[in-house]
Amino acid sequence: MQELCNLLFELSNEDRLNILKELRKAPMKLSRISERFNFTVPETARNLTRLVEASLIVRDVDGYFHLTPIGEASLQFISSFEFVSKHKKYFRTHTFSSLPLEYVTSIGALEKSEFVRGVSETLFNAENALKEAKEFIWFGIDEILASSLPIFAEVASRGVEVKKLMPRNAVIPPKILALANDPVFDRAARAKKWESRYLDKIDVSILLSEKEVAAIGFRNLEGVFDWESFRTNNETAIKWAKSLFLYYWEKAKHE
Repeated sequence: MQELCNLLFELSNEDRLNILKELRKAPMKLSRISERFNFTVPETARNLTRLVEASLIVRDVDGYFHLTPIGEASLQFISSFEFVSKHKKYFRTHTFSSLPLEYVTSIGALEKSEFVRGVSETLFNAENALKEAKEFIWFGIDEILASSLPIFAEVASRGVEVKKLMPRNAVIPPKILALANDPVFDRAARAKKWESRYLDKIDVSILLSEKEVAAIGFRNLEGVFDWESFRTNNETAIKWAKSLFLYYWEKAKHE
């Protein structure tokens, strides 16, 4: 436990954390680090010594400082802490603890996402993603809005791959079911461009394309998805979201 506390103490210093993040991009010498952050040379040397002693960085024979594997791993975990702390107001009332452990611990992949508050902006982002997608649209939701069906029909008519994931107990009003009878959906299904699967429960609300994670949200403490979400076109986040979606997709079944 003492080792952990010592490590967290070093990581809790903003200057040392910034140095680690800079070294993640490329190895640097003391003088360059000093210039980059406008630190004095003694101040820089002191911080570098502490990071070396904590086994977070190492100095090579040419004087360049590099991250160690411990430093790399620490930054990966720190990104998750940063994401949660940046959006702590949201995470006071929402939880992602029901996700598989590997996605809980790597939630920092969403670090560069923007928080979207409210129905109108979330729907605007989702509709834009649908209109701009060229390869695929994957989404997992617990309800379908009637207003979205004409857009999905247009997406299907363009030959974009659509994967739809929903809970088995989802209640779909008859009027929406009638709209879903558009022949374009049948044609897309026959062409294997439209597929639906079902789970007992969906732990995350998500809509993504090859370009972006248009919306991703988590259940609130009452177990309900609301309209607050995150959006990003960061490559790491898209990769993480695709992997998460496919995890649930592989567990889901056709009805």
